Amino acid sequence: MEKTKTSFNELDESIQRELMLKQRAVEAINDQQLTQQLFFLLERKNRIKNAFEHIEALQPYSLADIDLNTVDKINRFIAIIDLLSSPHLSDPAPYIAQLKFKQQSILSSSIGGISKAVNIARLVVKRQKKTPLAETPAQLTKQAKTSRNSTGNALVQMIDGQIKTGKTPAIRTDAPDSPTDDIILEGISLDNEEDIHNFSALLKLIESNEDVQLKDFEAFSKPVIVPKSMLKFSELCNKFYDEQSKEWKHQKTHTMNLSCYQTFIDIVGDKFVDELDYPHANLYIDTLRKLPRNRKKSPLFRDKSIEEIIAMESSFEPMPSINVNKNIERLKSVFLWAVQRKYIKINILDKMRVKDKAQKSKTKDLRERFSIDDLSLIFGSDKYTKGKHNRTYEYWVPLLSLYTGARAGELSQLRLNDIYTENGTWLIDFNEEEDKKLKTINCIRKVPVHKTLMRLGFIKYVQQLKNCYEANITHRNLLFPDIVKGRDGYGDNPGKFFIRYLIALKIKSEGKSFHSFRHTFADERKQADSNPAMTAELMGHEIDNETLGRYGKDYKITLKKVEIDRYVTLSDEQIKKILPFKLWKEFRITNTMSKQSNALIDMNKSIYSDKHLHNALFKIQSLKVTPPVIVPRKPRKAPQAVS
Repeated sequence: MEKTKTSFNELDESIQRELMLKQRAVEAINDQQLTQQLFFLLERKNRIKNAFEHIEALQPYSLADIDLNTVDKINRFIAIIDLLSSPHLSDPAPYIAQLKFKQQSILSSSIGGISKAVNIARLVVKRQKKTPLAETPAQLTKQAKTSRNSTGNALVQMIDGQIKTGKTPAIRTDAPDSPTDDIILEGISLDNEEDIHNFSALLKLIESNEDVQLKDFEAFSKPVIVPKSMLKFSELCNKFYDEQSKEWKHQKTHTMNLSCYQTFIDIVGDKFVDELDYPHANLYIDTLRKLPRNRKKSPLFRDKSIEEIIAMESSFEPMPSINVNKNIERLKSVFLWAVQRKYIKINILDKMRVKDKAQKSKTKDLRERFSIDDLSLIFGSDKYTKGKHNRTYEYWVPLLSLYTGARAGELSQLRLNDIYTENGTWLIDFNEEEDKKLKTINCIRKVPVHKTLMRLGFIKYVQQLKNCYEANITHRNLLFPDIVKGRDGYGDNPGKFFIRYLIALKIKSEGKSFHSFRHTFADERKQADSNPAMTAELMGHEIDNETLGRYGKDYKITLKKVEIDRYVTLSDEQIKKILPFKLWKEFRITNTMSKQSNALIDMNKSIYSDKHLHNALFKIQSLKVTPPVIVPRKPRKAPQAVS
C-alpha cells in the first residue's frame, strides 16, 4: 500500500485528481448496486425463511452460513431463492447445489410472500474511530469495501436474526468505543429502494465517526440516546429466566412467570431498564387491578389490547387482590435479581403491595376443609357404594388424600415401587425420583398406609399391578396406569375430575376443592390435639421448632403408623358400604394358577367399553392397546328458512 501511495504521489496533480474522481464514481456505483441488492434481499425475507424451514436440505443451515460478501453473490443468492419459491419447482437439489456456503456443505419447497417494506424493531450502531481521508484510489477502494461489508453484514445479520427468532436483534458493529457513544434507532421502516440507499449512507457516516444529526434518521425511525445498560426489560427477563428457570420444578411456574413478564411489557412498554421508575410501577399496578384474571386464556380477551380490555371493564369482574399481589411478587424477584447483578440501581416494586379492605379473611380460611356431611356425599355416592368407578385415580386418589393429607399431584405421580414395607409397616414414599416433582424439600417424606386403606384393598391393588408389571402386561410402573401426564404434571386430570365430581354432588363452593382433603386431615388432627410436629412431618411441612426440626430426626415409621391410625374421619358403617376397586379384564394374569392374584379383576369390565379410558391407555402405551376408532361426526343440517 505504501509503494502504491508513493507511485501515486509521483503522478501529476491533475492526473491524481482525475484518477480519484474516476475511483469515487466506481465506488459510488458499487455502493448503489449494494443498496439495491440489500433491498431485494430484505424484500425476500419471508421466502428465505420458508426455504430454510421447509426444504429438508437447507434445514441444518441458516442465512448466516451463506457467503454473501459481494454484490454478485447476493444477486446469485436472490435468483436461487426466487427459483426455490416457484410453485412449479419439482426438485430443489440442482439449485441448492449452486449456493455458496461459507463452509462447504450439501445438502419440498414452500412459497412465501414478499414483504413490501422492511421493518426493523431495533438497530444499535457503534461509532467507529474516525477514518482518515483516502489519499489514493487504492485506499479509497479499501475503505469503500470495508464500509460496504460492514453495512451488508449488519443487515444480513438482522434478517438472519428475524428468521430464527421472529424478532429483530440489536445489530452492533465491532468497535472498542464506549456504549455512551451509541445511537439506537427504534421502529425503523424502509419502504423502498431509496430508503435503503439513504439509510445505508447514514450508517456509513456514523461508522466513520462523521457528524450526523439524529434528525437525519427521523424519516426512517425514532432515534434514541442509548442508556448505560443497553438492556430492554424483555432482555432483562430473558437473562433472569435463563439463570433462574432451571430451579423451577413445575411447567406451570414457567408459564405463569413468562405471562407475568409479558403483561408488564403490555402495560408499560418494553422500555430500557434505566428508564423504569416508580411511576411505571404505579401504572403497572393500577392497570393490573382493572384487568380480568386469566385474560390470555379467555377467548373474550385473548386477542385484545390492554386499552380495549379496560374499555370493557364494566362487563367483567377484575382480578382479586390476591392475584394482583402474586403478579407483583413474581416481578419483584426479577427486579431484586437485577439490582444484585448491577443491571439497575433500585427495585421499583420494593414494598409494593395491594391492600383490600374487603379481603380480610385469614389465609387458613381461603381454603375450607370438608365437613362430615361433605365426606358422606363424596364417599357415599354410587361411584363408591356400587362400584361405578372406571378409572383407577378417580377411586383411589381422593381416599389416599383423605388418609394421608397428600396433594393430588404428589399422589398421582407415585410409582409402584414407592409403596413398600419398612420394619413390617406398609408405607408411601414421596420422593423426586424419575420425573416426579415435589413442592419443597420438606415434601420428601414417608407416610404409613392407614388401616382404612388396607381394609379397602389398597395393598392388594398395588400387588395386582406389580404382578401385571412383572408379567409384562403393563409397560409402565405408575400406581395409576391410566393417568395421562398434563401440562402441570400428573395431577391435572385427577384435579379436573374432582371438580366435576364436586359440582355433580352440589357441594362445590368457594374454598372447596381437592386441596380441602389436606385441610381436613390437618384440622381433624388439630381438633384431636395430636402432636403438631408429627402432623407437619406427615404432611411435608417444615417443623417450626429448632429443637424438633433442626436437631431432631424423622419419626420412626412405626410411631407414625400408630399415630396415623388414630386419625378417623369416615365411620365404620360408611367404610363397609365402599366397594373395592376392580381392574379391567385386560389386566388379568393368565399364566398363574392362583385365583387370589386375580381377585381384583372384573371380567365384565373392559378398557374398550370407555372411549376416554381406551384413548388414554393407547396414548400412554401403558399396555398393548389397539388404537381407538375415530368416527367422524355427522355434518349438522343447515337450518331451515322460516317462511
